[in-house]
Amino acid sequence: MGTNARSAKLSATHDVAIEAAKAAPPVAVSGAMLFGMTPSEWITALTLLYLVLQIGLLVPKYWEKLRSWSSAK
Repeated sequence: MGTNARSAKLSATHDVAIEAAKAAPPVAVSGAMLFGMTPSEWITALTLLYLVLQIGLLVPKYWEKLRSWSSAK
């Protein structure tokens, strides 16, 4: 493969990557409209899910600390 052909191939790959990056935000917003939810509703739902998961991880940890503290008395 000659230097010019290789340069043209890299340039074409670069151009495709640039165009894909330009199209990403509108595609993400359109994809977020899945199931009829707006992006803000998705963010709210995912935030609530995150909170539930964090609470689910922390409650058993602190419950065990409370039990060990109360049994030490």
